[in-house]
Amino acid sequence: MFIFFCFSVQAATAPDSRPESVAFWYADSPPLPELSQFDWVVLEPGHASVADVAFLSAQGALPFAYLSVGEVDGGMLAEAQSAGVLSGTANTLWQSQVADLSNPKWQAMLLERAKSYHEQGYDGLFLDTLDSFTLLADERQPAQREGLLALLEALHEQLPGMKLFFNRGFEVLPAFAGVVDAVAVESLSAGWNAASQTYVPVSASDREWLNGQLAPLKDVGIPLVAIEYLPADQPEQARSLAKELVSEGYIPVITSPDLDRLGVSSIEVQPRRIALVYDPREGELTLNPGHVYLGGLLEYLGYRVDYIPADADIPLSPMSGLYAGVVIWMTSGTPADVYRFNEFISARLDEHIPVAFMGGIPIDNPAILSRLGVNKGVGDPQSVQLIQQDESLIGHFEAPLRMHSRDLTPLQVTGSDLVPGLTLRDSAERTLVPVAIAPWGGFALSPYLFQESAAARRWVIDPFAFVTRALRLVDMPTLDATTENGRRIATVHLDGDGFASRAEVPGTPYSGEVVLKDFIQAHDYLTSVSVIEGEIGAKGMYPYLTKTLEPIARRIFADPKVEPATHTFSHPFFWEPEKARLRDGFNPEYGINMAIPNYPVMDLNREIVGSRDYINTHLLPPGKEVKLIFWSGEALPSPDAIGIAYAAGMANVNGAETYITRANPSLTGLNPLHRPTRGGLQIYAPVINENLYTNLWNGPFYGFERVVDTFEITDAPRRLRGINLYYHFYSGTKQASLRAMADIYTYMDRQQPISLWMGDYLRRVRGLYEGGLAKRLDGKWQLRSLQGMRTVRLPPEMGWPDMLASSAVAGVRDLPQGRYVHLASDNAVLALQPGRDSAPSLEQANIPLTQWHYRSEREIELSFAGKFDLRFSVRYAGSCELNVGQQRIKGIRRGALVEFAVNRHEVSNAILSCR
Repeated sequence: MFIFFCFSVQAATAPDSRPESVAFWYADSPPLPELSQFDWVVLEPGHASVADVAFLSAQGALPFAYLSVGEVDGGMLAEAQSAGVLSGTANTLWQSQVADLSNPKWQAMLLERAKSYHEQGYDGLFLDTLDSFTLLADERQPAQREGLLALLEALHEQLPGMKLFFNRGFEVLPAFAGVVDAVAVESLSAGWNAASQTYVPVSASDREWLNGQLAPLKDVGIPLVAIEYLPADQPEQARSLAKELVSEGYIPVITSPDLDRLGVSSIEVQPRRIALVYDPREGELTLNPGHVYLGGLLEYLGYRVDYIPADADIPLSPMSGLYAGVVIWMTSGTPADVYRFNEFISARLDEHIPVAFMGGIPIDNPAILSRLGVNKGVGDPQSVQLIQQDESLIGHFEAPLRMHSRDLTPLQVTGSDLVPGLTLRDSAERTLVPVAIAPWGGFALSPYLFQESAAARRWVIDPFAFVTRALRLVDMPTLDATTENGRRIATVHLDGDGFASRAEVPGTPYSGEVVLKDFIQAHDYLTSVSVIEGEIGAKGMYPYLTKTLEPIARRIFADPKVEPATHTFSHPFFWEPEKARLRDGFNPEYGINMAIPNYPVMDLNREIVGSRDYINTHLLPPGKEVKLIFWSGEALPSPDAIGIAYAAGMANVNGAETYITRANPSLTGLNPLHRPTRGGLQIYAPVINENLYTNLWNGPFYGFERVVDTFEITDAPRRLRGINLYYHFYSGTKQASLRAMADIYTYMDRQQPISLWMGDYLRRVRGLYEGGLAKRLDGKWQLRSLQGMRTVRLPPEMGWPDMLASSAVAGVRDLPQGRYVHLASDNAVLALQPGRDSAPSLEQANIPLTQWHYRSEREIELSFAGKFDLRFSVRYAGSCELNVGQQRIKGIRRGALVEFAVNRHEVSNAILSCR
């Protein structure tokens, strides 16, 4: 049936709020960072939580709830049958029932559901199956159309703030001038035949008919979304089709028929997840070498690591478009659920997602081994001799190549397209290949990952080279939490231990007094400080000291450079004591937690929320509140503990043991920054505290000076960490530790870092996990959901920022460690060009940047906000001056830079003028 539109139909969407990109996700586990890259996101509400919807909204994406108007299936079918609102006609193509739109009960059910979606935080409704009533007999259709119009009118009147996104709806669109916010159509060019389960091209006649229906809408500016279906293995065809649709005035969505793939819109999300599969039989995640040794290196490369146990729950859902690759680090052979595991591997190979095996190849299935081009021999190899070595992969990173046969898998290559990185021959004259790169990925097997001794462990393979080549990682702007405004980030945070100890200095003051005077007040660093309630509070171990210790804590927290945190109530050494007691040889030297009187059993709420409330009410000045918890003891909180902290509005840090010194300079000492749990994300301490450097505070007490080794090794040749100073109050008690701390602060001063509170740093680290980037059809990079992160690192091969063609990009600083691009927002667009831009750009600054906007080629509106007087420099060949309110500050030329000194902590909407 042809419907002729009158030109009074108008779009309800204002021009500045029109979406440029749209995504649909109807599967479980919506990938929130990636979906945040899109302007509009349509979700199946049954698969998304209220927290998911809130996250998308917070990142600037508008979430829409899917609502089937004319058909019923799934969980709603029984309710509809009971209410008597079905039409008696089925849509056999989709195994659903057509609803009776003329029934007021059905209209009320839909309206109630729409209201519940509004309460869940959705900004709009995606109204599907609007035309399904045309499946009914002709004589029934007028009443159905009137019922549909009544429903839409009620939605508009009762939920005026919700956007209405129609899927087709040609039968009723003419009656809704000024109401519809967008219209979607399926298969203008590329379709899906549900009956035959095949992708099909759209005929010229069908496309012509659809274009005829859409032309009046296009003429009046209603956003039109074209949903097209192509296989995942046709990315170039999808990109080409997306460009064609954009040129015709459509917003493209090229995806899968199940709407469980991101696909391509006017943007294409850059996959920056890596799945790291481990075997729970080999221990918990925190003990898995893939997590401990490789996780931090993958984070440095710019990837989010999703840790997946190889058990019955290993996911079989598509990973295409989300994951750059899969690493499998297992050494105990095939997993318990071998059939599901093999299905997981086969699915990845089918999707052409690169797979890298490390440690072992836990596969015995001949068919899969044949696909990989390898064969497992039998028997343990005895002596081996070197036949071939790729020195770019192995033997020239940290440790030299030495021949080993113990624990060597007798793996032989059968595929001609594998490129060996190491070839050996054993005593049985077999040619064995423990390291290779393959078209499907690669493998690096024990014992050729590490060189191990009783005192040290070092990489034999180059993990960066192996992972990059095996997973075919591409150049992209790399999210970076080590640097901001061109300066290395410095954080200082204190655990509360030792607050009740006296210092071995004249007058024997308490450690808190020494730390305040000699560390916090004496140095210009923002410092995040925690205390243990059980150490200083009236309900703790030393109530007789409370009147002395609490005033010291109040003076510390009153300092404007101090951010408050809790280090719990009883300082649990083990956050899951029942699990800890099962360990072999478990001997808790300090007990499970502090033996506080009248506190027989550790209570998570008391430890986390109770200690926070104590600090808030007893120790903090007006305007400050605790929003941080520093985990205590071995710092491995349970998921429940992490969930309680987040529910209480508290970020968290501590755990892991990044510890690298000149005596053992291996990057095997670099731990990851994240541990995902069902309770939320645990963020590890970026560098371990003085306890490890001083042999568990047994001496030498000057040992913490070696943390400077860690700072230096993690800065060259790669900047893997910021300057993260982490210590306890007991470092203020010994003469040797006081001298060590003075030397550490002197080193930090020489580096001229940017000082951040731990709470602000943790937001940036979350950006590594929750941030995302996408490539736009115009070639620019889009960065969103950065959580406060303000830096991306560019491979030199990608060029330089085009400052005027970018958005929220302030400048770039080229250092030996990398090319660091400065961002001014969580939402930025980065355009690149071959050469360095001549426009004035930020080189470096000592406090956070909050705005950088080019009003013209030589005039910039900027804002900074921090806790220190502003110092920054601009790269520009001419002269510049800064207008701050009524004050004009001329820049001072130093080489290629123009430097500014502003004696203010905050500068808002200042104008930088250059000529």
